[in-house]
Amino acid sequence: MNSKIKLCLVALLALVGIGTTAQAKSSIQLRVNGMRDSSVVLGYYYGEGRYALDTAQMDARGKVTFHNDSTYRPGMYIAIVPSAGILEFMLGEGPQNVEISFDKDNFVASQKAKGSPVLEDFVAFQQFMLSMQKKSDELRGLDSIARVKNPKKPQETEEFKQLERLNTQYNQEVEDYKERLVQKHKDDILGKFTMAVKPVTVPEYTVPEGVKNKDSAQWRYGYDYIKAHYLDNIDLGYDGILNLPTVVDKVETYLDKKMLQLPDTLARYCDTILERSSKSQSNFSFWASRLLNKYQMSEIVGMDAVFVHLAERYFLKGRTPWLSDSIIKKIQERVTALKPNLIGKVASNFRVQQIDGKDYELLKDTKPKATLIIFWEPTCSHCRVAIPRLDSICKPLEKQGLRVVAFMTQGDGPKWQEYVLDHKLTRWTNVWDPYRTSKFDKTYDIYSTPVIYILDKDHKIVVKRIGVESVDPVVRELLNLPQAEAKGKKGTSKAQKNGEKNRKKGKKK
Repeated sequence: MNSKIKLCLVALLALVGIGTTAQAKSSIQLRVNGMRDSSVVLGYYYGEGRYALDTAQMDARGKVTFHNDSTYRPGMYIAIVPSAGILEFMLGEGPQNVEISFDKDNFVASQKAKGSPVLEDFVAFQQFMLSMQKKSDELRGLDSIARVKNPKKPQETEEFKQLERLNTQYNQEVEDYKERLVQKHKDDILGKFTMAVKPVTVPEYTVPEGVKNKDSAQWRYGYDYIKAHYLDNIDLGYDGILNLPTVVDKVETYLDKKMLQLPDTLARYCDTILERSSKSQSNFSFWASRLLNKYQMSEIVGMDAVFVHLAERYFLKGRTPWLSDSIIKKIQERVTALKPNLIGKVASNFRVQQIDGKDYELLKDTKPKATLIIFWEPTCSHCRVAIPRLDSICKPLEKQGLRVVAFMTQGDGPKWQEYVLDHKLTRWTNVWDPYRTSKFDKTYDIYSTPVIYILDKDHKIVVKRIGVESVDPVVRELLNLPQAEAKGKKGTSKAQKNGEKNRKKGKKK
């Protein structure tokens, strides 16, 4: 049975809500030129999803109005017009009685808006970017001419140089426009959006004299800078920031692709995300739940340490009052199950019975240079596939100092003994604990089989819950053995040798 917890973010949406001021009434009037008598769906962004909020019917002139007894939360909204497309528009704080009109065949270019500075300036920004895109597209003509004039070195033509000048000019115009937008809207949702989509640029760096590996030093500088500044442009504590597209994706990219996948590093920067979002209770709730789920469900080895860190620092310290006592209890149970067997810790000791009736105690077995523990059952179909494969992988490594401890978790003793004898596994340390007095299922978090743990000579957990195919390289590294040559490479090498022999024979003939 899988005892992992999935915190419900749908409930969180209800907690966050869309309306924020019960006294103020709002309205959104849309007019779609060229359409009539059609339904329109009003929706909004939240997190990484889009959600429907309301539906209304157009009149004979293509006009539709949405009414709200409170103000809409600042953020990006959408109007889904069937058979025509989706219009994105932005609402800020304050009075929200807005009007938007647009042609059914050309949403952005024809769009007109009034009633909100944020909305009006967002429309103007969209139309500006559309005009700049057209200018950029025109540069392709210069590129084509340059390649025709000088196919080998188009960069030496006047057309290419003109292209570069115009491209630089256009990029600067865009940056200047965005900067003016940020200055005008620095405290509202449009300014937050403009900053959030702004990429972080690593400053130029000169590697100091005397550094031998300059490429490595350059990479390290860039990595450290991105690690420290990638999220600087996202105001995670601003109410409404989660009602913008791209924000969640950018944070996920930061954690998954910009950071080394090391538990301590990720835990530290999860703290940064939560600290920055804590100015808004709803934002903090979203990120706390999301990050806990993310690292509990992660398939990357060792990420359960991040889960334990987040659970102990936030969920078990009373900082998540929106969760019920029953959910907190389940989180505590998972922490209790995971904490004893985190990577880097000394494995929990067990004293159990071997297949010949003798006792075996893990931490007193100091002879092996590395220990592989596999928890399995003779009747488990996955185990029946894994055990023979593991046997063939481990056999040559056992001679180099690997100990295999095959722990039968449950089943019939005679059938277990029969399986071990039939498959010639008597050289392994075969153990069981039929009454579970060692509590191995708790200390090793065994809720399914097979499960593999690999320990170093000091019985520290190096890796766990890996597939059989990953065993060989891990154990070889622990035993300081050369890595096995890949089958494809080995086969190619042999073929090359045979080919060389045949070639020489042909010469002799």
